[in-house]
Amino acid sequence: MDMIEIKKGGKYRVLSASGDDNPITTEGEFVGYTVLGEEGAIVFRVKEKEKSFLRMIPVGGVFSIEFDNEDLLKVKEKLDEHDKTNYIN
Repeated sequence: MDMIEIKKGGKYRVLSASGDDNPITTEGEFVGYTVLGEEGAIVFRVKEKEKSFLRMIPVGGVFSIEFDNEDLLKVKEKLDEHDKTNYIN
């Protein structure tokens, strides 16, 4: 099976867990991956009103990632067993 990656610079809508029973919606530009504690996280640049900030979303809390442009996907073929593991820088 091919791996699908989202592209840096693309605009996405992410539905994720929050601190209460209601999910949080993040709309912004994907800027990369990071580590939050011991868990991987995806990072988005969010603009609300006149402010711009970065939001880190733990990968385990992501419910969905939505977008309307297929050009924002990058298919990466798995070459060997090492490609089955994602390393976060």
